[in-house]
Formats: sequence, structure tokens, C-alpha cells
Amino acid sequence: MKQEKISSFQLGCLCFAFMSGFSTLYLLEAKCLTQDVWISNILATIAVILTLVISSHIQKQFPQKNFGDIIIILLGKWIGKVLLTIFMIDLVGLGVLSVRSIALFYTSAILPNTSPNLIMLIVFIVTIYAVSLGIGTIVRSVLVILPFFIISIIVIGIFIYRDVEYNPFLPQFQHPINMYVYGTMISFGFPFGKSGVMAFLFSDVSNPKKVLLSCSVSVTFSCLYLLISTYLAFGCLGTTMFKTASFPFFSSIQLVKFGEYIERIEILIIGIWTIFTLFEIIIVQYVFVKILGRVFELKNTKSFIIPAGILFFAVAIKSFLLPTDLITYDINILPFTIIMPVVIVPIVLLVLTWLKMRKSGIRPV
Repeated sequence: MKQEKISSFQLGCLCFAFMSGFSTLYLLEAKCLTQDVWISNILATIAVILTLVISSHIQKQFPQKNFGDIIIILLGKWIGKVLLTIFMIDLVGLGVLSVRSIALFYTSAILPNTSPNLIMLIVFIVTIYAVSLGIGTIVRSVLVILPFFIISIIVIGIFIYRDVEYNPFLPQFQHPINMYVYGTMISFGFPFGKSGVMAFLFSDVSNPKKVLLSCSVSVTFSCLYLLISTYLAFGCLGTTMFKTASFPFFSSIQLVKFGEYIERIEILIIGIWTIFTLFEIIIVQYVFVKILGRVFELKNTKSFIIPAGILFFAVAIKSFLLPTDLITYDINILPFTIIMPVVIVPIVLLVLTWLKMRKSGIRPV
């Protein structure tokens, strides 16, 4: 892979695209908390920003190392490699979830007679090629697509808002505390917890001091986008239809018309959604190959890009064969399994970094 430095602004845009792809596809936390969903989204955002603070602080103490190197330095060669292998397994799971979501959406709403395996094959052909181009090309592609996304979402939002007849976030505080905790965990698991992958890209930034700011701003805007989408979908569809719809925000977009004759503008949004989700899978595969090179101490990882893509595709074919499997995993498993790599590991690394700095007599940066 081409090792090219990117700016903190590019990292922020990439982080936003990485998190926002299909973040509005299911809106599972909204179906759980209804009008109080904004609380879970905000709490999850705060939690993710705190984990980014920890990860960026660790990265500052080892400015010439990538996050994989730092893990091995702090935990030792063998324990560190075992942990990186676990991260690789998590990345495969994340990539499979994303590609399966694309296949489910297309076979349910657009191409019902198309094989999901064919859709996933096309996706992985695209992502394998993108990974081979390197991180610089990937982020430049994000910068090209992002303005179209922002403009289209603003226009669509304005037209949906005309059909909103009440404030769907009222009345507030209608659920017990345990429901807020569970809703926050769902929101943290998907989409906000994915931001933990960004830590492995910190070393690719030319100015590491600004990675925290750029990623925090991106996470905040992702939260804002999710809240606006939820508000519009709830207000347009109503609570009952929102809960029964497979893809609530998409259903609300389908109701939008420009004038008397222009309909089906949701196709534009679908295209942008798909591209953003492709960016998510691309970054997951890029980081996977990057960690693979560190685990096996490979000097050139480019020859492993295609085998890695084939691995993702093979696992995807055998995983989440039913639509209910995806939803069940997102609700019952992901909120708990994401805690270890995104929360516990950074805290452990922070403690070990502090102990190492103290033992060496080095003042933390």
C-alpha cells in the first residue's frame, strides 16, 4: 500500500464518511427509545469523544509509531500480537456487517431479484481496488463526494420538514434509566463505536496534534446528522409507521416530491449512502491489511490486499444469511462486544503508557 500522509482535515472528513454511511439505515436505538433517542445519541457521542481523547493522548507519547506498534511496545510482542489479531477479527466482523447491510438494503428495496452474493462480490471488487490505491487517494475521493452529500441531505431535509406536523422529540424523559443505558449502548455500538478504527490512522496524519480536534468535530457532526434524520423520519412517518418500517429514513425520503412530476429522488440519496458505506468497508480493509503487516512483520503488504478482500467476501457469504440475523446482532451482541476493543483496551493502554512514562522519567506530552 502507498504510505502517504494526509492532513487532519482530510482525516476528519474521512471519519465523518466512515461513521455516517448507513448510520441512518435502521435507526434501531430510535425504535427502542422513540422520542428520547436524542439522549442516547448524545451520550454515545460523548463516550466516543472520550475514547478518542485517550487514543490521541497515547499516540502523542509515541509520535513516530502507529497504533499497532504502540500496542506491541506496551503489551509485549506476543500479547500485543494476540490483541492485534483480535482487532483483525473485529474488523472482519465490521466489514461483513457493512457489506451485508448494503446487500440487504438493495435486495429488499431496489433489486429484489438480484443475488446478495453478487452485490457483495461487486462491492469487494471495488473496495479491493480502492485499498490498493492508498490512503491518499481514498481521502481525496471522500472530499469529492462529501459536498454532494451535504447539499443533497440539506435539500431533502427541507422537503421532508414540510411534512412534519409535530415535534417527535416531545414529551421527553419518558423511559426508565436502564432503557437509556441500553439505548446508548446500541447507539455506541452502531454507528459511533466504529470511530475506534480511526486510531490506527493517526500515524498517517501529517500533524498528529490536530487528530483529536478533527475526529471530535466529525463525530459531533455525525451525531447531528443522525439526530436530524431521526427527527425528520419520526415527524414524517409517525411513531407507529416508524417502528414498523425496515428503513425509516429511506421511507420518509420516498415521500418527497419536487413539484408534480419529479419523484423517486431517493435514488440520489441511495447512491451517496452506498458510496459512504463503501468508504467504511475500504477503511476497514485498509486497517486490516495494515495490522496484518504488523502482526507478521511484513515489509510489503500490497500483495495481501486481494487475499484479505477474498477473506472478507468468504466470511460475508456464510454470515447473517437472514435479515433478522443482522438486526439481532446489532441489538443483542454488538452493544456488548464493542466495549472491549473501543473502551477497555484504550483505558488499559493509557494506564500502561502512564506507567512506562513514569518509569522512564519522561514527562507525558
